Amino acid sequence: MNLFHSIARRTLVLLVLLFSLSGLIAQESDSLIDAFNLFQDKKYEDALTLCKDIIEQSPTNADANMLLGRVYFAMGDLDNAKTYVDIALNMDLANPEYREIRNSMSAFQSKLTEASRFTNSGDLNGAIKVYQEMIVENPNFADGYYSLARTQVRVGALAEARENFHIAIEMKPQEERYKTSYDAATAQFLKDGNQLMQRRNNTAAMEKFRQAAELNPDDYLVQYFLAVVYREENDFDKALEAVNRSIEINSEYSKSQLVKGKIYLKLKNYEEAQAAFEKAIQLDETYIDAWNNLGNLFYSIKKYDEAIPAFKKVIDLKPDYGAAYANLGAIEIEMKNYADAIKYLKKAVEMKDNSYTSWLRLAQAYNHQGKCPEAKEAAEETLKIKANYAPALIELGVAERCLGNRAAAKQALQMAAKDPKWKRVAEFELKTLE
Repeated sequence: MNLFHSIARRTLVLLVLLFSLSGLIAQESDSLIDAFNLFQDKKYEDALTLCKDIIEQSPTNADANMLLGRVYFAMGDLDNAKTYVDIALNMDLANPEYREIRNSMSAFQSKLTEASRFTNSGDLNGAIKVYQEMIVENPNFADGYYSLARTQVRVGALAEARENFHIAIEMKPQEERYKTSYDAATAQFLKDGNQLMQRRNNTAAMEKFRQAAELNPDDYLVQYFLAVVYREENDFDKALEAVNRSIEINSEYSKSQLVKGKIYLKLKNYEEAQAAFEKAIQLDETYIDAWNNLGNLFYSIKKYDEAIPAFKKVIDLKPDYGAAYANLGAIEIEMKNYADAIKYLKKAVEMKDNSYTSWLRLAQAYNHQGKCPEAKEAAEETLKIKANYAPALIELGVAERCLGNRAAAKQALQMAAKDPKWKRVAEFELKTLE
């Protein structure tokens, strides 16, 4: 009796397990059908999630692993696609459908090798054709767009490269190498353009910057450098268009404001130039070039009281900035503050002893102060740098007259009078020797 009850109990338990297992299998089967339908409808993210859920419950479900591999392939993830297709194939080696799918994926993968072979042999157009075929076959293959874009850059198909870089980045924003490569290609054009500008080849530089703009028009540095070279070529309309675009993309880049100010300065639009220089300083209070250009602007329109603090700020930021001392000295001469002019100009010539204009102004300031030996020395230094320079000869003549050297004064002034521009001034000084 006890044995009968024991067998009956075991039988009941077994039946319950069989019914439960049958229910699980049915549930898995329904879920797999749902996942396949999502896959067919190209709802890959939903199909991916459902396949993973099935595999988590039943890791040995070959169909679920195969479908997950196919979903990954459709999403352009070749590595995960291969992993799960191989898992399914190892579970059911005799399944011809599995083998066909695996062979198809292998053939697709082999095209990458073919494209690399074309690239290494220098047949870039052949590589482009293969990448384009791969994209047609699998439109979600982000690496295909990325590799195609890089190859298109090399053949100069920059607009097409830009489009394919953007597709790849949009598909896989987490893939840093896509953005890094795009930026690096842009930066190379800018580097080449800069080197050409340094060699004074603005025409070739312009072409490099235009190529950068075709590849990546939304890069603020691209627009900035376009503005720089357009300004150098006096194409101010295009320069303003480019610099405003640069500022629109990145309003915090102080150098764009500086270039904008320089453009307006060339156009003699002093109000806009001042606003741009001041904006550059607002963005970077230590921006020496902005302070210096602001000082030059005020100096050019004779707003000396505003120019002086700007140049002094330059000196505060860079005590060895000789041009700022020279400009302060020039302003002080204009304001007839000759003692202050001498102080600044002496500093200027100490830092840049080949600046004939500073030596000339120093001679002028010394002559106005009646410091004749110092004026003579400064005038002679000017003439060492710029021989027969009429203004320096005039100051030398004035200094020699002050020292009582009438013959030397007359000789210097007569030489100055040979310059039509300075003839009248020199002849006026000559009369004082009669």
